[in-house]
Order: sequence, then C-alpha cells, then structure tokens
Amino acid sequence: MKDHNKKVLRFTGALLAVSVLTCISVSPLNEVCSKYTENIFAQTAETITIKSMTPTQGPVVSADITGGSGFTFPVFNGDESVKFENVANDIRLFVRTDENSEWVSIDNNADSGWIYDSNFGHFWDGPGGFWFHVNQTTFVRLQSAANPDVHLDYTIVFERSADYDRIETGTSESPELSGWNLIWNDEFSEDVIDRSKWTNETGYYLTDDPNTWGWGNNELEHYTDSEKNTFACDGKLNIRILEEPKTFEQDPGRVAPYSSGKLISKDKFSFRYGRIDFCAKLPTGTGIWPALWMLPNDSIYGTWAASGEIDVMESKGRINNTVYGTIHYGGAWPANAYTGNQYTFKDGKTYDDGFHIYSCIWEKEKIRWYVDGECFSVVPYTNWYSAAAEDNPYAPFDEEFYIIMNLAAGGNFDGGRVPDASSVPCEMQVDYVRVYQAEGDPTASFTDNSGNIPSEPEIIDAAFALKLQKYLFGTESYRKAFDFDENGRVDITDMIKVKSYLLN
Repeated sequence: MKDHNKKVLRFTGALLAVSVLTCISVSPLNEVCSKYTENIFAQTAETITIKSMTPTQGPVVSADITGGSGFTFPVFNGDESVKFENVANDIRLFVRTDENSEWVSIDNNADSGWIYDSNFGHFWDGPGGFWFHVNQTTFVRLQSAANPDVHLDYTIVFERSADYDRIETGTSESPELSGWNLIWNDEFSEDVIDRSKWTNETGYYLTDDPNTWGWGNNELEHYTDSEKNTFACDGKLNIRILEEPKTFEQDPGRVAPYSSGKLISKDKFSFRYGRIDFCAKLPTGTGIWPALWMLPNDSIYGTWAASGEIDVMESKGRINNTVYGTIHYGGAWPANAYTGNQYTFKDGKTYDDGFHIYSCIWEKEKIRWYVDGECFSVVPYTNWYSAAAEDNPYAPFDEEFYIIMNLAAGGNFDGGRVPDASSVPCEMQVDYVRVYQAEGDPTASFTDNSGNIPSEPEIIDAAFALKLQKYLFGTESYRKAFDFDENGRVDITDMIKVKSYLLN
C-alpha cells in the first residue's frame, strides 16, 4: 500500500538488472515511462527505421520460478552498430498467450495489464534488452511501426511448479480446510464491528510533519472512526469512501477531500507464517484504491520498508479485471525495494462482479498469492532481504504481521489519478477474514489479544457461547477468552467461573 514511485526496484538474475532509466522513471505507468524513454533517445541518437531484426538470444527463452525472464536486443538491419536508441521510436511491443490468442499492444496500454517497470521493462547491463515477469507461457513480438511486416517473435516458456497448484478454499458458511488450523477469523456476522479485533486508524498524516500528508502516497482520503465509513451490516464489513472535505492542524491550508475507513488488527492479532483469506467484493472507479495487506506488528528491522510489507491484494479501480500482490522490503525509504505480480480475471469475470477470495500463503522460504484458489505469484526468500539484517536470509518476513483493510482515493499507485464524479461514493465489502496455520508447522506463531470477555459479563450472549463452543472443540486461539486469571492456561478455576456464568 506504500508508494511504488518512491522505490528502487530490485530484480534478481542477469536479465533483470535495474537500469538507470528505471531508477529515474517518474511513474510505474507504461504511458509515462515509455514516452519518457522515447523522448530521451530522440534527443540523443539518430533515428533509424527498422528493416530487419535478428535475435541475439532465443527466440525461445525460459522463465525462472518467479516468472522472471527476458532477452537481449536483436541485431537491427543486420548492423551491430545500430543500437536500440536508434530504433526506439520505431519499435513496438505486442504480447499474447495461449489463453488470449490475439496480439495485444502493450505500448502505452496499461489497460492491457502490462505496466512498464511493473511486469516488463528494459535492462541496460551489457548489450541491454527487455525483461518480463510472466505467470504462463507468453509470446512477445517486436515489430517495426513503419514496416509492420518486419517483426520478431519470442516465446517465454513458463513451466509451473507444484507451488502453482490450486488450493482449496472455504465457503461463506464453513471455514474448514484440510491440513490447516483456523487460528483467527472474523465473519462479520454481527451488525457491529468487533472492537476486540479491530481498531480504526484515523487521520490524514503519518506524523506531525505537514509533509507526510496523504499517508506518504499523495492519497486524498482521511480516515475516520465514523460508522458512515466503516460498518458491519447483513454479515458483511463495509468500508465506504464519501466526499467529505476536512483539514488538519498539520497544514490547515491543505484539504483532504474524501473520508474513508481503515481497520487494523495491530496489537490485537498478529501472526507469522500461515495462510490468510479475504473474501471481498471490490469497488470500481478511477482513482479508487482498495487494499488488503499486512505490516509488522513490531518493526524490529527499522522503518518502512526495512521491516517489510505484504500486500495480499491491491487494485486500481479503473481496471476492474486485474489485482496485484506485492512484497516490500530492503532498506528504509528511499533505499527500499519491491517484488510483485498481477492476476487478470478470465472469461470476462471482474473483481466487482461478486465476492472473490484473495489468499496469501506465507511460509518461511516463500510467499504465494492466489485468487479464488488459483496461484498467480510465488516469491522465494532469495528474492527478498532486509538491509538491517543482511546475515538473516529470511528477514524481514520472519516476524509477526498484523492485518489491514482500507479503501484509498487518489495516490501514486495508479499514477496520481483522482476520483471522478461517478467514483464517489463507493465501498468495499468483506464477507470474512480468516487466518490459518499449517498443521504441525513448528516455525509458525501468533499473538491473539482479541476475544477477551469481561471478568463478570452482564449477559451470556451468542458471541460468548460461540467462543466457548470453539474453545471446547479445540480452537486454541480462543483459549485467552477463558483464561480469567491469566496464568497461561484454562484450568479448573476458570471452568468453575464459566459454569457460574452459565447458571446465572
């Protein structure tokens, strides 16, 4: 959920080296970076029309386990002295897959799902070339704009490992999953937000510094604890953006034009390693930015992003068939890095056509992302690091993280686009949030400070009865709710107190 524009992108592998242009690009959006690249070359090199292309690598290349691949620039016009900058204004990129057999232009076409500096771009080490990040075998065409019959086709072969196998998903009625223990969940079954599990983060500034407006991302929403912005109704959590301008003492001259909601589980529930499922229906609209994500409960490796961030799902409201999964790591901003991928819905489906399940399986040695049980990204631990713990290969994703759900407006994620009149009001709905840990995983941990009940409740309601039932049937995460003397276990003294409540 942090600003993608303020990062230095770190790739692994010889073909994924970061270029100077990548570092100075003003936006991850293709329509900005591609034109910017052309303008630089137009000013510094002779322009040549492409008449032929001969591959210097491939034209069949393999992707690694993360989907990373690429190829060096071809020889243009049979003359090795002709450099890419000479033909940059004449070359065009097209992509297709087995699922989508039509060639799609990815030049200045973010709606295609191909975003410059996100899942494709240039590298400049050695002879230079193109890099791509794919999740299926992908065909790439380099074509002359002036002579469309002059083109060169590449095949990027991606062989899915077992890491990409589909996973079982629960239902709205049942959270049970084979091989997984449910350790924490919220089904939003009551018409009130469970404050033992969630806190509303409020405001518009990261700190008292007026330069930290918009959460460091140039966002346009201020977060409130109002039931207008976050409320539970009919078994769903609702997070709603409204046009509600407000100023803050950090800078009375700056107006945050929208109100919205942001729920966090910080200091209430956090976990390390496991699986988290969000079942959510996302809103659409230019400048709308829904996010389901996690941050470290204790930033032991330093400020963002040295201690990490896991984005289970983010979306750009104007592109309703694509969602993104990302991790942020490295050093404290601006020496941070990120790795991510995207999922494009198939068969005409979109993220706003109903509820979809966004999952992340977080293990010690890899993190995987899913939509409706289909894996679209795998990142091994060799792809991340923390500058504060370079001798620890698992840092920063070896600490407990807490859960965040919010709905933003504007911001840098989609190039600073602002909501139009038809985008607001809108809302994100969440059917449930469920956290599991694998049976028998000795590396997993969690801290659950939620679910506590008063020492002498006035009434024994349905929520109390449900917690007792879940504890008695073996759900360990509810133990604290009945450890009244806080001695680390539920003993006979605690059970006598439960019995007295029930009898009364």
